[in-house]
Amino acid sequence: MLFQSASHVPYFSEHSPSLSVSRIELFVIPALAIDSAGYRVCLRLTTNAGYGWSELFVDENDEMIELEQWSDILLAFIGQISLPPLQDCEYDKTALTGRALDLFAAAVNHVIATSAAQAPVAADSEEYVLRQRAVNYVSLF
Repeated sequence: MLFQSASHVPYFSEHSPSLSVSRIELFVIPALAIDSAGYRVCLRLTTNAGYGWSELFVDENDEMIELEQWSDILLAFIGQISLPPLQDCEYDKTALTGRALDLFAAAVNHVIATSAAQAPVAADSEEYVLRQRAVNYVSLF
């Protein structure tokens, strides 16, 4: 898992490095490659600093996607979170919860890295395409 210190990002103040998360979306999309038998799991994060994205690829036989359980875990991050996320949190990265938390942390890092350069129109069109292709969709707010 990658973490980026908020003190290196000019958008956030050094005294209160935090981010306000208003929505978390999960999209499960069939893999497009002919020789791929699996899914892309995309997480889209809506925050006061812009959008964040992360994804992972899973084999069709992989039982590590439990959207209901992931929803319960991720719902706790709606609202104000301190940065970097999960820095003091110990968790099993191979477990089901670990994969959900890795996705979330990667999306937060994406927000931090791209907040100044994001265009809302591009993010909205990406969401539309993902919704059209998704076989499962979860929206938390």
